[in-house]
Amino acid sequence: MADLRSRTAFLERTRSKSSRALSSLPTTSSVAEPVEPPDNPLPTADPAIAPLRRPCMERGCQFRSRVVVYGGWLLAVLALLANVAIGHDLVQVGRARAALIVERDALRAQLAVRQAPPRPVVVVPAPPPAEPVLARPRPRPKPVSDLPPPVPESEKWWNR
Repeated sequence: MADLRSRTAFLERTRSKSSRALSSLPTTSSVAEPVEPPDNPLPTADPAIAPLRRPCMERGCQFRSRVVVYGGWLLAVLALLANVAIGHDLVQVGRARAALIVERDALRAQLAVRQAPPRPVVVVPAPPPAEPVLARPRPRPKPVSDLPPPVPESEKWWNR
């Protein structure tokens, strides 16, 4: 309750101060004329760049040029059409693959019917060997070395 009273007292003091401040302002006439706010109340950072118009500031426009807005919408529509075309193409490719698989299976079935069954193979048993033949031992090859043949002692330089 005390908090509500202190708030009310604060609001009354603030109102009385603001009404005194307004009454102390000089006026040209007794009837207050409506004042038109400036077209661009914000300061400009670079005078070379045109400021936003007042309707754009009030409505929150992001673009000043309709060409940019319509160009963006055109790009979005083109991207949507491209995605639809790609999806349609994927569906058509899937249908074509399914048709090819069906056709391949039908051709394989026709080919299986056309082929004649294989001829029976007649197996003739081989006669048993009479006696096992012993193999002759093979002579072992001489070892080959990369070293030259040894030199006899008589031909060595210290024995000359």
